[in-house]
Amino acid sequence: MQRLLIGVCALVSLAAQAAPLTPPQGGQYAVIVQGNNGVEFARHADDMIAPASTMKVLTALAARLELGADFRFSTEIQAKPGARQGNALNGDLWINFVGDPTLSRMDLLALFKQLGVSRIQGNVYVNTGAYNGYERGNGWSWGDQTLCFAAPVSSVIIDKNCAYGTITATQIGRPATGNVATGVPISISAENVEVMSYGDMARQFCALEVDMAKGNHYELKGCITPNKEPQGLRFAIHDVEAWGWDNIRWAMDRAGIQHDGLLRVTHKAPQGAETLATHTSAPLPVMLARMLKKSDNTYADSFLKTVGRHYYNKPGSYRSGTMAVRAILTKHGINLGNATLADGSGLSAHNLISARQMLSVLSFIQKNDAELDFIKLLPSSQVDGTLAWRRSVTAPMMKNKVHAKTGTITGTSNLAGFIDTAGGQRKAFVMFQRGLSQDPATHERYRASKAPWPWTVFEKGVLESIYQQQPIQIAGQ
Repeated sequence: MQRLLIGVCALVSLAAQAAPLTPPQGGQYAVIVQGNNGVEFARHADDMIAPASTMKVLTALAARLELGADFRFSTEIQAKPGARQGNALNGDLWINFVGDPTLSRMDLLALFKQLGVSRIQGNVYVNTGAYNGYERGNGWSWGDQTLCFAAPVSSVIIDKNCAYGTITATQIGRPATGNVATGVPISISAENVEVMSYGDMARQFCALEVDMAKGNHYELKGCITPNKEPQGLRFAIHDVEAWGWDNIRWAMDRAGIQHDGLLRVTHKAPQGAETLATHTSAPLPVMLARMLKKSDNTYADSFLKTVGRHYYNKPGSYRSGTMAVRAILTKHGINLGNATLADGSGLSAHNLISARQMLSVLSFIQKNDAELDFIKLLPSSQVDGTLAWRRSVTAPMMKNKVHAKTGTITGTSNLAGFIDTAGGQRKAFVMFQRGLSQDPATHERYRASKAPWPWTVFEKGVLESIYQQQPIQIAGQ
């Protein structure tokens, strides 16, 4: 009986092995796999493809190599020596923002409470000199600008430069209303939002849209179906300068500090000043884990600019950051060749990298992981991050076997990382898919049925072949 079961299992395994995998119709793919003895499988591995959020692997590695595991962001309040006298500060004050993506409004309030004064008699300078250049990456979609995953990355980052609000639409034919929490310095208007029934055909051609204006006012337009409860909304900050000033005023007021002076922007910290209050972030590995597991774009592009600032000792920017990432990786023997780096998050459509070039980054990580302790920062299948529920790795045998970074933008589905195989070997792999598209009727049919997308089925087949140490067979190859 035991021999019969073994024979049946072998036949099943061979049958599965013999069935070729079918790539999504009309799409393109690139796959490369590396084992202990080098590259074991490669298809289209030199094609240049937008990496999407797998770009964060490059950003994280450069940050780990350049900044070190002990690095923390430090936001400071400074003044000239002797300015603090009792419960008053007689003179100007500087807040040195450094692009800390973890800094919250409550952290800002704690900074002013730490200051220990009830009156500031002088100007408050907001120092934004840590970064310069654009706040959004070249090649980011203009249609994403209101969305928090594309929030502006500047020296001033408070609550990830993202604000929450609600829209209330209870009755058809009645105007909707927008609301924000008390003290949050944004405003929402929704009187131009039409409340429509679920069955109204016109709703197929209408959606909720946002117009942004200076001063962080958000005008909602379009239409929405009725709901008894307020519906949550998240907005990327549009005017970062106003956002910083408004939150500083709020924090001083909540801390009980009277301010007799002006709020001004500067790009330099004061010479010979003393630090009166400090907020430090978590250490680098904790922040990198958040960035990689949650695929946090604000963290990624803040690290990119910080790496540029640290490497060149000049204000960080997308340009200096991408140049620094390439220089740092090259110094460690990683040749990116003709890859194009436009940001640190992968949001930009201008990023281009081949699967083989991405594999060279993963190979370095694997060889040096005893020192870097990097692989554990990646999402793990069925465990955490963006791989907790990814449908290509839901088979019971795949639990905690795939440690990889996902990458998804319109028409693209990528995965890059490591697989612990059934035979106990850890293999590095890259799987890029692009040009993924369906006609509207087919797309709606898949969405309604909740069936796995064709690119998910293809990815699942490739990953399980690697795990089971079976040859990867692809139709048409």
